[in-house]
Amino acid sequence: MGSVGMDFLASVASFPKPDDKMRTDELEMQGGGNCGNALTAAARLFSGLPAHVRASVRVVSKIGADAAGDAILKEFAADGIDTSNILVSSEPGAKSPFTYIIVDRETATRTCIHTPGDPYVEEEMTAERVDRILEGASAVYFDGRLAEPALVLARAARARGIKVLVEAERLRPGLDKLLDEADFVVTSKGFPREWTGLDDVEEAMAAILESLPHCSWIVTTLGRRGALLLEGGAGEAGDLHEPLAVGSIVAGPLT
Repeated sequence: MGSVGMDFLASVASFPKPDDKMRTDELEMQGGGNCGNALTAAARLFSGLPAHVRASVRVVSKIGADAAGDAILKEFAADGIDTSNILVSSEPGAKSPFTYIIVDRETATRTCIHTPGDPYVEEEMTAERVDRILEGASAVYFDGRLAEPALVLARAARARGIKVLVEAERLRPGLDKLLDEADFVVTSKGFPREWTGLDDVEEAMAAILESLPHCSWIVTTLGRRGALLLEGGAGEAGDLHEPLAVGSIVAGPLT
């Protein structure tokens, strides 16, 4: 559960100056959002696995009844992702989330201009919707956004013995409560320091793991270096695994 949207990627020779008019070298439209990206990656990974370990993927989010929303649904369907739990806003003029991304080839940077969609409020996460979302689920992933309805779903998942995976990219309102429900946590490189104030990433990861009542492991991504995995019992730090190189990560069940 979390953010989905459409990304419009405009590649330009150099970043425009104020009042400039320029042409793009290339314009690409594709699905985005942390949740959308993660679930698309999961669906593509599962599609290549043997049938006995393959899992189905369903997405929970909110979009508008517009062209961008239609494109979002079409992309998910192409990867076999269940979109029946995407809430389509009934508000007049409600927009789907989208981001305009200027890719500057001269400096190899990107500038993102995001337009949020209609908010997903807690009252929309009804008991009936929770039942439908969690039916047959073995794990639920949260990208840290849509915090209020996400917390309702996370607590319901925990009550049913369903594993909860939370992504912590950066500090967000309500993320602390969502992390308290997590069995597993994946963070960006800078999040452990932001959250704890500790400069050493390993010490910061240990502090996070010790502070979360249900968390069994935490992974912190390190860009090209791969990722660090710290395992422990709920509420305690355990063994730290050396950086795992990108490309050597394999899929397995969440246990």
